[in-house]
Amino acid sequence: MHVEIRTLPALRLAYLRHTGPYGAPAIAQTWERLGAWCEAQGLMRPRPRFYGISHDDPGATPAAQCRYDACVPVDAAFAPQGDVGVQAFAGGRHACARFTGPASQMGAAWEWLYGQWLPASGLQADQRPGVEVYEEDFAVDPATGAFSCWICMPVR
Repeated sequence: MHVEIRTLPALRLAYLRHTGPYGAPAIAQTWERLGAWCEAQGLMRPRPRFYGISHDDPGATPAAQCRYDACVPVDAAFAPQGDVGVQAFAGGRHACARFTGPASQMGAAWEWLYGQWLPASGLQADQRPGVEVYEEDFAVDPATGAFSCWICMPVR
């Protein structure tokens, strides 16, 4: 995979949280719930970028306790409601690689970024969480389950 160093913007994000193993089918259900909520709130026109935030290192955190947030940008007037919370995303410098494939292969892509690319890069991982960036034209191939996004590791 090709890696680009990018500066991601600071954002205010509405989110739904999944707690449990990364790669679990429940994450797709969390995204579906967020999409339905966004549609009901009028946030889908124009279609926004979406962000997936992985808060925990699956090598150090028990799988049942890993936290993943499915997120959408919101303005300062947004107030949390029900299961939908709000958080600040600091943005900043990230090493970003284009991922294309089914969700079952995403863990291997993250492992490559942290385990192979990072040690050879001369950079260090930052303490901020990794983020997936889903562009406005995001789609899942119904035949294969494949999709594309950017996986972005915070670096210094």
